[in-house]
Amino acid sequence: MTNGESSNQTTPYNPASMPASSLGSVKAIWYKRPWFLTTVAIVVVVAVSIITDLPHPISRAEDASSQNASIKQINTDTAPCAFAVKEAFSFYTEDVTGKMSAANRPQAVTLLVGDQTACSFASGGLSDLTNNLQVNLTAAGKYIVSMGRAVQMWMTDYSLAAIEDIQYLFVHPGNQKKIADLAAEEVQLSATRQQAYADLQRAEAIVATTLVQIKLPVLAHLQGT
Repeated sequence: MTNGESSNQTTPYNPASMPASSLGSVKAIWYKRPWFLTTVAIVVVVAVSIITDLPHPISRAEDASSQNASIKQINTDTAPCAFAVKEAFSFYTEDVTGKMSAANRPQAVTLLVGDQTACSFASGGLSDLTNNLQVNLTAAGKYIVSMGRAVQMWMTDYSLAAIEDIQYLFVHPGNQKKIADLAAEEVQLSATRQQAYADLQRAEAIVATTLVQIKLPVLAHLQGT
């Protein structure tokens, strides 16, 4: 009986009785478990993202480079209308001075339709300028935004209206109301161009360097307006 009872007794579990090497391995591998490695990876990714997104001071050189990129886009978007309004003014001058032949007038009228489109919201340039221009809004960038608005007005409010008046005058030469409208638009084209350049100069003063120049043409005064 005594031997049977002793053989059925369970020896209490004693971790100290385990081999040292076995205990050591249990303690050493907890940091290698998948849950821990995944947690560490997530923490690192979040930390990098936060650090990357934190605002950091921008140098004048970086600011100038960013604003130059925006001005180049403005110039690209404006180029078709700038060409169109110059062409329309040229056609009008040739017509009122008698330098345009009767054979060339129909072609000029057709080309004026394309000129009108180039300065309207039907043009890809104006659509891009209105919807896709993204300016870095530093102190200098705010003036570039203002300049972009002035350029847009130059295109849609005044160049387009001037071209439409010239189209009308090709069909109804000498109409005094349209001639007066055209004269007013000439004034606005010049004033808006000056406003755009003033905004550019203010931006240049902030970044302390010369920026890419906007390409709005100086338009010759139209005879009779």
